[in-house]
Amino acid sequence: MKIRPLHIAISYSIFVSFLSCKKSNFEENKELNFIISSIIKTENRFNPSIIYINDSLKQLKVYVPSKDEIEQKIPPPPPGKTTSILRLLDFKQHYTAEDSIKALNQNNYALKTIKIDKNINPKLKISNSNNTEKTYLSFSTPIYFTNGFAYIEVGYYDHGFSRGTAYLMKKENGNWKIWDIESLWIT
Repeated sequence: MKIRPLHIAISYSIFVSFLSCKKSNFEENKELNFIISSIIKTENRFNPSIIYINDSLKQLKVYVPSKDEIEQKIPPPPPGKTTSILRLLDFKQHYTAEDSIKALNQNNYALKTIKIDKNINPKLKISNSNNTEKTYLSFSTPIYFTNGFAYIEVGYYDHGFSRGTAYLMKKENGNWKIWDIESLWIT
């Protein structure tokens, strides 16, 4: 079989696309590590020596609520894997049309799991079935807005007790800071 220039060009573009995806996943994982680090440092209610996290990211899906839901004729879905675009924008407050478009376009987040960057989060460990530790955190995929804002949900699980919290983060001078907090659920 004779290799043609077109085959080489296609193979090269596939290879470059593959590398660029890996790089963006690496960068996204690093950004997520910075967001998690900021939440853990600010909240200051976790075991200071080791903090366990679930490495699976809860994949948030942003949806547009129905007219009945908006008019409160039917309740919204329970907190979990979906969040209303209206709730997100209301939580952010000073939003733009670009924010709503960005939020809806992020429903296919690249990462399914988080890899701990020990340079950023030296106290984090992955929780698994072999751990006797029953206290751990679970994170959702972040939703990025304009002007350096991001939304992320965190589940805190402690021996049967659980609590969900939404965080609106803002990146200022290269560091993520908690801008606002909202309680989602408690059991």
